[in-house]
Amino acid sequence: MKNIPYQQNAINELTDKTIRLLNLGGKRHKIVFEAPTGAGKTVMTCQALANITDELKERGDSRYQEVAYIWFAPRKLHLQSYASLKNAFGETRKLRPVMFDEIDQSEGIQPGEILFVNWESVNKESNVMVRESESFASLYEIARRTQEEYDLPIVAIIDEEHMFWSKTADKSAAVLERINPAVELRISATPKTLHPDEKVKVYRQDVIAAEMIKKEVVLNPDIELDFSEERTLNENLIKAALAKRNQLAELYQELGVKINPLLLIQLPNDVKESMTSEDQAIAEQVKTYLEAICEITAENGLLAVWLANEKENLAGLERPDNMTQVLLFKEAIALGWDCPRAAVLLIFRKLQSDQFTIQTVGRILRMPEQKHYPKEQLNIGYVYTDIAKDKIQIVTADSDYILKNTITACRRENLENVSLPAYYSERPNVERNYLGPDFKKTLYEIADEFWKLERGAGLFSIAELAALRNDNDEFTPLPESDDDLVNENRRRVKNSIRLDVKTINVEIPKDVHFQNEEQILKVDQVRFARKASEIDRVFMAYISGKGHQFESKGRADKIANYLLEMLADYFGIFDTDAKKVVLYYDNRPKFDRLLDTALETYARKRERAKKRSAAARELKLYNWEIPEERVYDSETNHIETAKNHALLPFVQLNEASNPEKEFVKYLEEHSQWIDWWYKNGDKGKQHYAIAYGKSLFYVDFVIRMKNGHVYLFDTKSAGSDVTAPEKHNALLQYIQEYSTKDTPLYGGVIIQDGSNWLYSKLPIENTTDLLNWDAFYPENA
Repeated sequence: MKNIPYQQNAINELTDKTIRLLNLGGKRHKIVFEAPTGAGKTVMTCQALANITDELKERGDSRYQEVAYIWFAPRKLHLQSYASLKNAFGETRKLRPVMFDEIDQSEGIQPGEILFVNWESVNKESNVMVRESESFASLYEIARRTQEEYDLPIVAIIDEEHMFWSKTADKSAAVLERINPAVELRISATPKTLHPDEKVKVYRQDVIAAEMIKKEVVLNPDIELDFSEERTLNENLIKAALAKRNQLAELYQELGVKINPLLLIQLPNDVKESMTSEDQAIAEQVKTYLEAICEITAENGLLAVWLANEKENLAGLERPDNMTQVLLFKEAIALGWDCPRAAVLLIFRKLQSDQFTIQTVGRILRMPEQKHYPKEQLNIGYVYTDIAKDKIQIVTADSDYILKNTITACRRENLENVSLPAYYSERPNVERNYLGPDFKKTLYEIADEFWKLERGAGLFSIAELAALRNDNDEFTPLPESDDDLVNENRRRVKNSIRLDVKTINVEIPKDVHFQNEEQILKVDQVRFARKASEIDRVFMAYISGKGHQFESKGRADKIANYLLEMLADYFGIFDTDAKKVVLYYDNRPKFDRLLDTALETYARKRERAKKRSAAARELKLYNWEIPEERVYDSETNHIETAKNHALLPFVQLNEASNPEKEFVKYLEEHSQWIDWWYKNGDKGKQHYAIAYGKSLFYVDFVIRMKNGHVYLFDTKSAGSDVTAPEKHNALLQYIQEYSTKDTPLYGGVIIQDGSNWLYSKLPIENTTDLLNWDAFYPENA
């Protein structure tokens, strides 16, 4: 191992602080290790683990003489770390990296062994590694044997800790609780753990001074946009990024260094690893340009592709002198990939995006020979991007891929389920929350009021429209015509919107210098006129941001079509010309107001129709059970610690009421008498509901006691809900009707009173007079 002072200091600090936490006794002491990408986090961690193994034996004051390790990493990253440690300790055998199928399960994890696990293999109760079976022990049983039967503490290493906190990996928090390690070593360039017991930090400037990473990043350097040809913005960026790669290759040649710099081209991130239509379009555009202009193709080996269903020329790609010049990839596929010769990064982003990530930019920051060069251009990382914002965020993780949009909870294995009569109602089309064809009528009605024009009277002919186009972007007065109605319309339009729009400009950042750390950059911009081939994409991206109160299927197409029809009817302009009018920066606020008003007006019309339909519909009966799986929206929910919930992990609404939160705590504190409890949803057939009147009442909590009794409780504050007495009385009637000897039912509205939770076994008139209410004591239930 190369002797680098900051690495040795970090290794010593990690060793001392981990041993200190082990000596405290107890469980789940947390130590955070923060170091920038390229600092050598894996190397430092490996050496620290080896030192811990040695020093526990040598120090006379250690609580333990031996320790076992479990190394967690997201997706396939654990395989890279496993290979690194296998290579580092192959001869000394000081540490022994193992996979799950390599350990002696009857013995648990042995002293000095590091068991490598990826989060995705343990984040569901149904995963093989955490499921008990007759043929092998689960990860939890192996951890228990290691700690209890052999008195061997476990140190858990959480690699890329920032992803552990993302909504897709957060389900794995329950895994750490069940393993209950003595120490958790959490590693990341951008850690999220708050208030750790210890922290070790490597500073970026120390890593730069050691010449391990580049000095800085420059965003869109020396960018020159070609206005003379019909070249799109994307093609301009490809040209600029490739020119920078070629310049760096020449500089390496001048120094006699055999390094072929690599240009990375990243497609827009998406919530799926699979390719979207936008991804496909950009990928084809990149390939076409590289082949036609630069003769760079996968066939001649100069282009590598790393996409979900397409992988070309990846073998040996990391070698310094590999012939490949360009890699086309997606973030989702390339997590953790390390290629020090990567020098230039071109990031295509979604149109609404204003951010890119430390991890992505970090790929071009490693120095290929761990030293700086006399030619300063080689000591800088270069990023090109189409982000069209005057401020850009450097963030820790790509939120639109890593965070995804859902959290999935699964029913506990061997759960003693219940079958309860429940009600639902079928929604006719009028109650679906979709944008129907009658939206066009609403849009026109709002437009009549908004523009105050006479429909059917064009503003100008196609010839007149063409005459308005001059070589600059200055306003040209609308000409007089022989039609008085047309002239009147033109005078009204002049004070409202601009129709003689020649170009749609986009402004992208230029020559921005920064360090690869979390920050918001204020940037200078250069203007680029979008070509006709780009207008459609930009227009649909704008429309896609409208009407989110409706179902997404077909929504954007309907809004776009009706808006374009309206522009043709009112103004006599069509297709690309109409789209330019909508996208023009000074017109955009007017169209925002027009569309938002029309969409909200239409939403209220549908809501009134929905209520009329709901009043007439019939409720239907079915048998409800705890679902096998439930998917939650990660934007409105989060994972909360709870061991006895029917689904794991327990997912709680961000805006859950205080009574709900307090009742969850109460249930968890009395788990010795409760078999399981379940927090119900509040709408939809998949959730448990009873009838009250012609409406549905979604009871908050279903609780199964260990004696088989089932309690149905709805948490309230005293006097907080005027309909609570009606709901309570309907629930009592339901309990009386459906309670059986095998499944006796109890419950009602429940209210916290000091340290007690009170409910009435009799009908009530209010929720303020609690005098004759009973207390819910789980030990007596």
